[in-house]
Amino acid sequence: MRKLLLVIVLSLGFGWGGEWWSDPVGGLEEAKKDSKPVMFYFHSEHCPYCLQMETFVFSDEKVSKYMDKFVVISLDIYTPTGRAWARRFNVFGTPTFVFYDPKKDTVISTAFGSKSKEDFINLLIKTCEKANTKKC
Repeated sequence: MRKLLLVIVLSLGFGWGGEWWSDPVGGLEEAKKDSKPVMFYFHSEHCPYCLQMETFVFSDEKVSKYMDKFVVISLDIYTPTGRAWARRFNVFGTPTFVFYDPKKDTVISTAFGSKSKEDFINLLIKTCEKANTKKC
């Protein structure tokens, strides 16, 4: 149900206009090609804080402006792929945001928990500054 809501929210045009990847390999290739940092979004289907982020934060126009600077890879931690990547980044709960530089193969920063729109925008801005790429 939550996946359907996320698809509806993002496809209606009042949310983030970028592409969400569920395939980490494809998302990382795209990020390298576009010289963008990656935002791994770790979530789970029964996570109320994830639903809050998806419904009220990701759908905001101001947030989407900053999210366009990232390639977003969305992973459910209860799938085999999500579990493997969560272990790689030591993710212990949801929602967790891991910002990653695919060219340097390094984690830029990690954030856990739901955020207000303003706090999430600030997180994205600070991460872009740390990433120090042309796209940010």
